[in-house]
Amino acid sequence: MPNLGRTVIAFALFSLWASSSLAIAQETNPDAKLQVDYQERIKKYVELHKNAAKDAPPIKETKDAAAIKAAQDALAAKIRALRPNARQGEIFTPDVAKLVRKLMHPQVTGAQGAETKEAMKEDAPPPKAVPVKVNARYPDEQPLPTMPPNLLANLPKLPEELEYRIVGKDLILRDVPANLIVDFIPAAIR
Repeated sequence: MPNLGRTVIAFALFSLWASSSLAIAQETNPDAKLQVDYQERIKKYVELHKNAAKDAPPIKETKDAAAIKAAQDALAAKIRALRPNARQGEIFTPDVAKLVRKLMHPQVTGAQGAETKEAMKEDAPPPKAVPVKVNARYPDEQPLPTMPPNLLANLPKLPEELEYRIVGKDLILRDVPANLIVDFIPAAIR
């Protein structure tokens, strides 16, 4: 019978260890969970983009602006058709937007923040010149503002089809080949 007592004690200790391990696993970093969710949303969009690109005329390297615009417009039309009800917050969910603002905050506050904001003004489009709207084309006649490297370093990495840009105080997610605003965070910079 002494073995039965040891077995009960061993089982009790194992149960205690398993329940504490489960509790630790359930308390994972909430920011990490949000980043995983965000990357899944990005992945789904890129899959949609690639499906649209299969049916759109290829974008060829050329100096003919009209040919480039026509190819971009065709791809953008295919993407819009695949996400006709796209709205702000589908990729930058409220929780993801909060996380992105948190990641950007140290880079846009204090002395470094003043320098970053000044750098963003250098090639920024005039106020209200870019319609910050999901599925809108980024206007050809407006400059694409440079993203300061310190901001990019703090943001989650993107696949080559997408890029971040700051327009006014908003952060946009832009589909590069389609020249399309995929989603945005209003007032990302304060």
